[in-house]
Amino acid sequence: MRAKYLGQKQPKEPTEISETLGAIIEKAAVGIDVRHGQLVTDWDLFAPVDWARFGRPVGVRDLTLLVEVEDGSAASLLKYQMGDLLGVIRDRFGHDLVTSIRVKVSRRITPS
Repeated sequence: MRAKYLGQKQPKEPTEISETLGAIIEKAAVGIDVRHGQLVTDWDLFAPVDWARFGRPVGVRDLTLLVEVEDGSAASLLKYQMGDLLGVIRDRFGHDLVTSIRVKVSRRITPS
């Protein structure tokens, strides 16, 4: 005697692996903006002189760019130039990527 399975359906047609991977990647990438990576990797190409010299971008979270600097004097200098950097970022990446900047003094210990 053969067992009967409820809800037996026609076998599914095979799908292309690219369709399956595409769906997985789309679900995994929700909320990721590739411009964040571009901002960090292209920093030296567009950042104003003092920002490029003293600051290193860490990333963007909740529309806030975090930039690390080595000391407090560089942080003080750059805080007066935040408007300049925001303008350059908006021109290059649009108004919806970064709305504020946070400057953080790095706590790294440098060898003497």
